[in-house]
Amino acid sequence: MMRRLLLVCALSGLPLSARADTTATSSIAQLMVLEPGDASYKLFHGAVWLDHDKAQWNYRWGGLQCKGRELSDTSIQLLFAAFRSEYQVTLEYVVTDYKGKPYRCLTGLTISKS
Repeated sequence: MMRRLLLVCALSGLPLSARADTTATSSIAQLMVLEPGDASYKLFHGAVWLDHDKAQWNYRWGGLQCKGRELSDTSIQLLFAAFRSEYQVTLEYVVTDYKGKPYRCLTGLTISKS
């Protein structure tokens, strides 16, 4: 059955969904939300940095760099609440490529108190 699904996707030109990876559980170091008037908005709509890997990575959503990976307003509010309350988060992400550079695109999140 899975082979048939892969064949149908390949023949129809549909992209195969990438398997999401998971970050270590960490607190949020920084949260950025862009509005349409920002020069970078066409590239991405927002990003979050985690304390444990903030020097190496950020996790983005929306725009050309993370096409089809939008966060809902509710998810953005949850990220802000976790940041403000210093809760721990675990992020789900996929790595995408835009103009030869990899980006980690946010696909989900889990919030915990410890």
